[in-house]
Amino acid sequence: MKFEIIAELLLILCSNGIRFYAIKRYMDFFVSQEKCRWKNNWILYVIGCLFTFTVSMVFVSPSLNIVANIGALLLLTFPYQVKLTKKLLITFVIYAINIFVEVIIVQLLVGYEPGQPVKSGYHFITSLVILIPTAFGKNLKNREKDISLPFMKEIILGMIPLVSIVCMQRTAVLTGHDKPIALTVAFSLLFINAFLLYLYHALTKFYVAQMNEKKLEKMVDVYANQLDVLQESQEYVKKLRHDMKHHLIELSSMAQHDKNEDMVRYLKQMEKFMLNPAEKVSTGNKEIDGVLNYMLRQADELLDTVDLDIQIPKQLYSKNFNICVILGNLVDNAVREASKSDEKYLSVSVHTQKDILLILIENSYTGKITKRGNKLQTSQIHSSIHGIGLESVGQVVNSCGGDMKIEYTDKRFQVQVFLYLSSI
Repeated sequence: MKFEIIAELLLILCSNGIRFYAIKRYMDFFVSQEKCRWKNNWILYVIGCLFTFTVSMVFVSPSLNIVANIGALLLLTFPYQVKLTKKLLITFVIYAINIFVEVIIVQLLVGYEPGQPVKSGYHFITSLVILIPTAFGKNLKNREKDISLPFMKEIILGMIPLVSIVCMQRTAVLTGHDKPIALTVAFSLLFINAFLLYLYHALTKFYVAQMNEKKLEKMVDVYANQLDVLQESQEYVKKLRHDMKHHLIELSSMAQHDKNEDMVRYLKQMEKFMLNPAEKVSTGNKEIDGVLNYMLRQADELLDTVDLDIQIPKQLYSKNFNICVILGNLVDNAVREASKSDEKYLSVSVHTQKDILLILIENSYTGKITKRGNKLQTSQIHSSIHGIGLESVGQVVNSCGGDMKIEYTDKRFQVQVFLYLSSI
C-alpha cells in the first residue's frame, strides 16, 4: 500500500517536472533567452515544480492550486528584462494552455467531479499533451530583439487568456457531469488562445516592420540633410575661391599699409562667409557629423540657446555605429525635453582624452521625472519609433564597456557618458 502511494506521488512529481519543462519551452517561445539576467534560471523551474507539487498534495483546494501555479509562472518571468505587461501576458497565456489541456483530458477520459483530485495517470497524460505542441511551436517563432507591443495592445491581449480561465473554471463547476458542454467550451477556448499566439506574433511582426520603416525614413532624412549641408558648404567655398583674387589684393594692400586690425577684421569676415550656418558639426567623421547636424537642425528650430563644444579627432575609429546611436538618441531626448521647458536650453560637449571619449549632454526640462522603479523613462508614447529611452542607451553604453551617469536639478538634466575607444 505504501509502495503504491510512493509510486503515485513520484508519478505526479515526474508529471509536474515534464509540465515545467514544457513551460520552459513555451517561455523560450515568447521571450529570447538573451533577455534573461540569470544564467542558471533553471533553478526557478525546479523551485516552481516542487512548490506547486507540494501545494497540490498538502492542500486539496482548486483555488489555492490556481494561485500557486500563477504565482510560480510569475516567478519564472522574473529574470527576464521585459515589461511587466508582457510578463503578465506570458503568465496568463501559458497558464491558460495548461488548464485547458488539463480540463480537456480529464473531461474526455474520466468522469471527473469538480473539487475532487485527479488520478496520477491523467496528470502524466496532461503533461505530455502540454509538451507536444512545443516541438512545433519552436519552428513558428520569429522573435525580434528588443521589441514589445504598445501598452494597451498587451493589456487587451492579456485579458483574453485571463477571461478564458475564468470561463473555463465556471464551466467546469456549473456543468458538473455534462461532458459535451465542458468539452465544447474547453476546445473553443483552446482554439481562441491558440489563435492568440498567432495573433501576438503577427502583431509583433507588423510592429517590427512599422518601426523599421520609420527608422529607415529617419536615416534617409539624416543622410539627405548631411548631403544638403555638404552641398551648401561647397557653394560657399566656390564663391570664396571665385573672389579669392580680389581678397588677396585687398589683404596685400592692408599689409603694405600696416593695417593689422583691418586685416584681422577682414579675415574674420571671410571666415564668417565661409562657414555654413547649417553645418554645426564638422569633425571629419561623416556618420557622427550627419547625425549631429540633423539633430541640431531640429534644436535650432525648437530651442532658444544651443551651446556646442565638439572636439574629436578625424576618423575617430573604424566603426561609428554605437557612438551614433548614443549621441543621436541622447541629443534627440534632450531636444525634445528642452523644447517643453521655458528656458529651452541645450548643451552638447564631446571630447577625447587619450583613449576615452567623453560625452556631456545638458538640457533644460520641465522638472518632471518619469520613473518605473529606479529607472528613468522616456516621455515618448512610441519610444521605439522616435528614439530609445535612457535605459536602452545605458545598455548600449554598457555593451561598449563604458559608463553612463545621470544628474538632474529642478531645471537642468544632465547625462555623462564615458567610453573607452579601444573597447568599442
